[in-house]
Amino acid sequence: MAPTGPYQWGNRTVGEPTETEGQTRRSFLRRGAGAALGTVALVGASETAAAGGLTDGEGEKAEAPSDYQRVSTRDHFDSDGNLINGETAWSYDVEGSWPSSWGEDTLTLLIHGFKSSDEDDDDIDSGYECQLALEANGYTGDTAVFTWDADKGDSIDLGWADGKTIAERNGRKLANFTQWYTNTYDTSVRWIAHSLGARVVLFALKSLTEDYGQENVVDSVSLLGAAVADDSVSLDAGWFDAEYGQYIEYAARECDNFHDDGDEVLEWIYETREFEDAAGEKGCDGPEPANYADHDVGSIVPTHYDYYIRDVGCIPQVVEQW
Repeated sequence: MAPTGPYQWGNRTVGEPTETEGQTRRSFLRRGAGAALGTVALVGASETAAAGGLTDGEGEKAEAPSDYQRVSTRDHFDSDGNLINGETAWSYDVEGSWPSSWGEDTLTLLIHGFKSSDEDDDDIDSGYECQLALEANGYTGDTAVFTWDADKGDSIDLGWADGKTIAERNGRKLANFTQWYTNTYDTSVRWIAHSLGARVVLFALKSLTEDYGQENVVDSVSLLGAAVADDSVSLDAGWFDAEYGQYIEYAARECDNFHDDGDEVLEWIYETREFEDAAGEKGCDGPEPANYADHDVGSIVPTHYDYYIRDVGCIPQVVEQW
């Protein structure tokens, strides 16, 4: 089913929430001849995760079909995190080949992490690998990847500061797609966010709350090795830090944080750059949202790159919480 109402099939029209209507949506741009739209599953994870890697993961990702389904904001930003190419704070594209059952089943989206590249298909390979891991654990819904400009940024810290800005600004884009999809099809959407993809998610939950007033619109949020501050997922981060626990409580039915105290990327790279612990390493520091739970998977997940990989990751534990 193509988008209806103010949206014209094949054109890039933009919708923004207003005071009287929080439901305005961004139209879809379908790319690729013969592509059939269908349920979107965002599965996000990156081998270069929080800020590049210390080691390679033990698992190996499957190679995705070139037309793997995705919600894309690629090339929406320049290396300084500014919007380009006529894009807006809310715009997104739907690309790839979607099943004809668009909107009939749960959609799970993987939101990948820092430095995940679309040039070498790391983004869609991550989504496809997560899909296979989910299906191996009994999941029968739809899956897609939310792919964003995670490999841009030229700040002196190897692009980390710019990458955080781009992640934050993708929050409204993810929120816009999600609220459009759930309100149009009355179908559940789940998010799985890896590494810096967790920052996209926190800002998306804020947008769903403040821009749209969409309570419990995301069926579940699963954070994997989250490269965000350990107090940012709390209800009170203190005087100097921002907290997003209130948005977790409002916009999501449940939020599960899968962390590993031995995650070397978060311990040696995230902490060095942020001067604080990551939620993906230590769990929540502060009062937890009522719908939030920490899960220590240090004995299960070998490296920062393996959270969503078949056989070695924690996808069985993710699905168990659903």
